[in-house]
Amino acid sequence: MKLPMKKRVAILVAICVVIFLLIGWFFTLPELSRASESSAKLVELNAQLVKDRRIAADIPKYLRDKKEMEEALVKALTQLPNEKEIPDLFDSLANSALRSGLKIVLFKPGAETPKGFYAEVPMTMKVESRFESLYDFSKKVAELPRIVSLDKMAVTSTGHKGREPQLTIEMNATTFRFIAAQEAPPAPPAAEAKKPQEEGKK
Repeated sequence: MKLPMKKRVAILVAICVVIFLLIGWFFTLPELSRASESSAKLVELNAQLVKDRRIAADIPKYLRDKKEMEEALVKALTQLPNEKEIPDLFDSLANSALRSGLKIVLFKPGAETPKGFYAEVPMTMKVESRFESLYDFSKKVAELPRIVSLDKMAVTSTGHKGREPQLTIEMNATTFRFIAAQEAPPAPPAAEAKKPQEEGKK
């Protein structure tokens, strides 16, 4: 109190400045930092909200697409013969070949190959015909109610009859059989449990 007025005022101002700096350092700055983090979080949440709203708006479309895919799958499965229909399908294939004018030299079913929910059922064929008969046979196969694929076709010319070339064709005819759930191969057996160790030691 014995100091001059100017010095006392200067000391008081300095004390106030220090107090304000301490308040800012310990209280204001942490709050500003938290406010900045909250602002960034708010921006992130708003972006996520916009994305979720867009997805929610597309849900009816996804449901329609899912229904259409399920209907397409059911329709496709109707084109896969079951096991009992395979012989009839082979008969239809042979009849289509005969009605198209093909001479069947070899008609040999192969072993089917499981491919998950369906199995490939191959057929090896060797026929003799004209080109027009082969084309007509291919059309008849495409018109069958069941899926049949003709591939690995090897065509060999065997000369001419009149002016028409005669052909020998070797090919595979593959159909696809639907495998029901009860036909699915069983899971591999679990490993046998290890034998317990002999009790006690001599």
